[in-house]
Amino acid sequence: MENEIPSIEAVVISVEGRKGNEYVITKLTTSASRPASIPTSATVTFSLSEWSGEHKPKSGQLVLLGDIEKFTKGWRARQAMPVRA
Repeated sequence: MENEIPSIEAVVISVEGRKGNEYVITKLTTSASRPASIPTSATVTFSLSEWSGEHKPKSGQLVLLGDIEKFTKGWRARQAMPVRA
């Protein structure tokens, strides 16, 4: 999915960690189409190094996630970008 546009919509809950090692916690929106393997209540995180927006994401912002993988600590997106009009 490296060249595909991320397509799962989520809302930013918070940005955590220390500078240089920050990550973003998101929750999938209820209107989003999502793989059946990801529960509705699941959170998905991504590293700021995976972010393709011009500005750091903010709490409440809608984002698009892609290349989501399951780890022992939860779901992780390898692609993330802001939702734009």
